[in-house]
Amino acid sequence: MPAYTIVTTSAAQGTETAEVNTLVDEFATEGEAVGYARRMADEMLGMAAQMELDFDFSNVGLYDGDLIDAELDPTDPAFIGMWVLDETGVAFVTAEDIREGAAEEPAPQ
Repeated sequence: MPAYTIVTTSAAQGTETAEVNTLVDEFATEGEAVGYARRMADEMLGMAAQMELDFDFSNVGLYDGDLIDAELDPTDPAFIGMWVLDETGVAFVTAEDIREGAAEEPAPQ
């Protein structure tokens, strides 16, 4: 079974820091890994609602492979996509969408 790395990042409004957690697990398919990451995102939203927290930025990123000791970001070739959390719920953004968005941003003047 292939391994996938899931990185959860969460920060509440009014805080200066974010909490980052990394988990590596094996899944039968990429779809199963995406579904598991979705459940994690839903749980994060549920906990935030219970604690009455407003997210500043929070997401659950998914990477192909066992990358527990790597410095990971959406530009990494192993990046598959991420669940982005906000007050309306969670939405999946693919690696392709993020890379296209980065390519479209104008260069700083």
